[in-house]
Amino acid sequence: MSRLSVFFMKIVRRIRMRFSIWYNTTSFLSGLESYGEGIRVRDGVSLWNDNVSVASHANIYQGVTLWGKGKIKIGSNTEIGINTVIYSSRYVEIGNNTLIAASCYIIDSNHGIEKGKLIRDQKSTVKGPVIIGEDVWLGAGVKVLSGVHIGNGAVIGAGAVVNSDIPENAIAVGVPARVIGFRN
Repeated sequence: MSRLSVFFMKIVRRIRMRFSIWYNTTSFLSGLESYGEGIRVRDGVSLWNDNVSVASHANIYQGVTLWGKGKIKIGSNTEIGINTVIYSSRYVEIGNNTLIAASCYIIDSNHGIEKGKLIRDQKSTVKGPVIIGEDVWLGAGVKVLSGVHIGNGAVIGAGAVVNSDIPENAIAVGVPARVIGFRN
């Protein structure tokens, strides 16, 4: 390929990428309950919930799925990484300036496990809402379960399963997640 051909291909790629972001964002915003300005949405985001609000300047990356019948509230300047799933049967809130890495799973309910009934036929159980504070970082593959509150400034290490509250500015890791220190 000539240099001129490569140059034009780069221009076409940039135009296509900008159009794709505009189209995906516009399509996504039309399904939201409310939204702020400057939101960016990448390809392949699935919105299966009519009760989602996203504040200004949030970035939602490829493969993110927002679903359920409950409220999902996403704060401003928040980033939700590739292939993350957020399920709300009642209420999930993510604070401002929060970073959620790739392949996280946030859910506010669990399956019933009563003996003598098929699990698939049982009603979901909810311990309470999931509240993720401001300036929180969830590492890759973190799971956040029903009823959990993660305090402002907390850091959750990759692969952790958060099944109980995490205090402000705590650093938590493991399965189940346990606090190993605090941010200075």
